[in-house]
Amino acid sequence: MFLTRLLVLAGVILCSASGAFAQLRVVDYNLAKLIGDIPSARGVLTAMGQDDKFGFATAPAVMCFQEIPNTVLASVDALVLSAFPGVPYARGTYTTSGTEDGAGGAQAMYYRTDLLTEIVSGHADIFTGASRNSDRWLLQLNGYTSTSARFYIYSSHLKASNTTVDAATRNTGAIALRANADALGAGVHAIFCGDYNLYTNTEATYATMTAAGNAQCVDPLGTANWTGATNAIKHTQSPRLLSGALVGGGVDDRFDFQFSSIDFHDGDGLSMIAGTYRTFGNDGNHYNLDINTGNNDYFPTDIPRSNVAADMLFAASDHLPVVVDYQVPPIMNATMQATFGPVIVGATVTVPVLVWNSANVVHVSGSDALLASVVGSAGLVGSQQVTAPLAPSSIAVNLLVNTAAAASINASATITTAVEGAQNPTITRTLTGSVLAHARASWSAASVVATTTAPISTAANVGAVQIIVPMYNFGYTAAQATLDVDGATGLVAPFSVVDSVDSGIGAAASSLVFSFDSNGRAPGVYSQVATIATSDANLPGATSASRTLTLQVTVTGGGNAADLNQDGSVNATDLAILLNAWGPVNPKTSSADIDGNGLVGGSDLAILLNGWS
Repeated sequence: MFLTRLLVLAGVILCSASGAFAQLRVVDYNLAKLIGDIPSARGVLTAMGQDDKFGFATAPAVMCFQEIPNTVLASVDALVLSAFPGVPYARGTYTTSGTEDGAGGAQAMYYRTDLLTEIVSGHADIFTGASRNSDRWLLQLNGYTSTSARFYIYSSHLKASNTTVDAATRNTGAIALRANADALGAGVHAIFCGDYNLYTNTEATYATMTAAGNAQCVDPLGTANWTGATNAIKHTQSPRLLSGALVGGGVDDRFDFQFSSIDFHDGDGLSMIAGTYRTFGNDGNHYNLDINTGNNDYFPTDIPRSNVAADMLFAASDHLPVVVDYQVPPIMNATMQATFGPVIVGATVTVPVLVWNSANVVHVSGSDALLASVVGSAGLVGSQQVTAPLAPSSIAVNLLVNTAAAASINASATITTAVEGAQNPTITRTLTGSVLAHARASWSAASVVATTTAPISTAANVGAVQIIVPMYNFGYTAAQATLDVDGATGLVAPFSVVDSVDSGIGAAASSLVFSFDSNGRAPGVYSQVATIATSDANLPGATSASRTLTLQVTVTGGGNAADLNQDGSVNATDLAILLNAWGPVNPKTSSADIDGNGLVGGSDLAILLNGWS
């Protein structure tokens, strides 16, 4: 039957080396000096790594074995490595003191080096009576620096047999364990594995382990008694009814425990995953029977798989293992853009801060939730409390740049978490950028002038006369937006727009050009009002503004404006007058400025030559 069941489930119990996942599976197993069937023991270990009863599976992070004398230590080393090919394990500090290597056997602990590091100075050998010693190891989670991301693990094999003297000896050992653990101080994370040989919850040893103190232990199965058929699922000895080399008696005692200190039960940081404490392979239906009698439904939806596990447990040892899963603290990470802008005063600038938990776990329950606070400062506004998801997902907290005034921004976002043992509990990200003042369209370089009049004079019948008006970005510096001129409206003949669009106006003024048609115009004053549309440079926060310009043209009396000396003809004499006045002039006093634009130049020369007679 055993071989048949093994073949049925051959593919299920193969262990794959799936990378370093930080959540912790802790196994406690009395291997009975390895006198059981070694291939079955190997299969049990492998099957515990594949135990997905609670929705996930992972190779154990820690395995504590009892009854491991020095004579079988090398075989246990080989057993562990062969059970989990590709998963790196190391044996923790191993000691055999006095007669510890005798009847009771010593303690051996194995841990995954991709997940944990032993702090050797934390090892202790603790005498617990009856020629037995418990061992204590200190393990640190790889990738974490907080001392709250380390824990102690104890392995014990207390005195057997159900006599008053034996019970008292067990309690002597429990007192020694609690004294050792309590001395580690408040808030200690400690797991107490082992074969405690307890018969009922009324024993003094049980009371000692669960008594108040720094390392007060919690029994995850509750403090009620565990005797009798109704509590069969809690029992750990023996998976076989008949005794031989291995002790028999059927599944009817709870000797093996995995107590944990109260700080493993607060849900903060390192904590037990609720409901994952179980006796591996015990389906609760084999009270006082062999664990493999008939069908076993430890995996309720996979009876063949359960049967294979039961067969191996029957042959491997006279104890059933205890398996518990623990969550690890989160590893906080956060990113934020480093720069922005430039933008203009009043812009809405959203800066997302992405936060996530990069703890590498096989299941979401394997990491404590990452509760984080994001706070902006020195130019970043906003704060928010979030629960960040596991990578590759993230959550965005949107902060706002303070754009109320022009400034060079050197801001920061601080991301913090108070989760116990969390890695990177404080992260600061910085942001730089510029907030520019609005452009200031003006008709003057001396102050902001929103309305102005541009007067010129011209003779009639000299054609189109240009009117050039400067537009300034008043007070421009590098901390101010450049100015765009977007066009002019409101003009009709004889006025027209020549050029009223420009962009990027900074320290140098822009020249807006308009035209007046003087042909056929009677002497007099002609004026029209133009509306000039302006705006900030095309940046976030840009606004627009309009400026008012009155174009005023005085058309002087009759005659030919090109006849500069008014002698009745346009000739070389007039040309000489024009050339002699070449350059900037006052159009009101200089007849050579035929088009009245304040400059004797090519346009005036063209008018004169056109009127040559």
